[in-house]
Amino acid sequence: MSQLEDKEKSIQYFLEQCIQKRLSFYAYSLPGDQEIKIGTQTSPSKFSNLLDLKGKDGFLFAPFDVDGEHDAYFIDPEFEFSSNSTQFVDFSGLPNQLDEDSDVYESSMEDYFEQINQMLADLKNKKLDKVILSRIHVLNGKGRKDAASIFLRLNETYPNAFVSMVDIPSVGLWIGASPERFLNSDGKTIETVALAGTQKLDDRAVQSVEWEKKEIEEQAYVSEYIEELFSTYQIEDYQKQGPFTAQAGNVVHLKTTYKANTALSFDQISSFAQALHPTPAVCGLPKNKGMELIRKVEKHRREYYAGFLGPIHADGSLALFVNLRSMKVLQESMALFVGGGITAESDPEKEWMETCFKAQTLLKVIK
Repeated sequence: MSQLEDKEKSIQYFLEQCIQKRLSFYAYSLPGDQEIKIGTQTSPSKFSNLLDLKGKDGFLFAPFDVDGEHDAYFIDPEFEFSSNSTQFVDFSGLPNQLDEDSDVYESSMEDYFEQINQMLADLKNKKLDKVILSRIHVLNGKGRKDAASIFLRLNETYPNAFVSMVDIPSVGLWIGASPERFLNSDGKTIETVALAGTQKLDDRAVQSVEWEKKEIEEQAYVSEYIEELFSTYQIEDYQKQGPFTAQAGNVVHLKTTYKANTALSFDQISSFAQALHPTPAVCGLPKNKGMELIRKVEKHRREYYAGFLGPIHADGSLALFVNLRSMKVLQESMALFVGGGITAESDPEKEWMETCFKAQTLLKVIK
């Protein structure tokens, strides 16, 4: 294989080659760092627990429902590059591959209202405190041929998000710009966040945003869940900041950050991550009742939306994010997944509009 040396076009061209050849690959940039890391592998492996990845370097991609029909994958790169690379492998000699699109169920407004009312019935009967309802918005006319350029535009537009693109043949091509850290560990500390509540920012200053009771309670459920988990794992030395208003593109959220000064072993980190996912921010509270209601009410499968993904290293450090503000890229269309927290106080029309605001995070870049 020859080397590509024209840096101006090489990153996009390289990513387009990976997509056309149906190579398994990941590309991402961390919040606050727009350097793009890229890795490719002929055949990624499945894993069932983070412990399976102990001592390995690579990128993991896990679904929302770990007990459902979608597997978790690990890409152990055979080739690694970054946007600072001066040369990329040229895969143009490999044949182009086509992957058949899977069916995607796009929720109509009527579907959404029917589903939210089913959930509200259980919430008002106090069967659970909170649940997340998601839907799919399909954008036609943009597809796999546009994916690399959209990913690069997202990287420029949202420098404080975790911007990612992952393609695994037979699984799908996914792009996202997530505002939500799932779990970060450097061996000495662990970090996570409680993120819930959404408003459209418009022309307001971030510091002038006021929150309603429903949004404050929704965010508090997530914070309490994390703090209870810390207690279970006997993590007492941690710093908590928030809740405060945090901007993510054209919307704002209530956010609380947690940084624990604890040197957990990789075995403990794996166990903690398994207990943390899915958080009340993407599932519900109690978690098992939220998952049951989501499986029953939603007419689509979330697949990797609201799962978690990110790099992991042989020394045990990792930087994992919740797969939000994300879309599955099909041949000639893009399926945008959006959702919001539902409590007994929720107004269906406001919740619908919240999903519309969130979809704009991606739509304004795509269009």
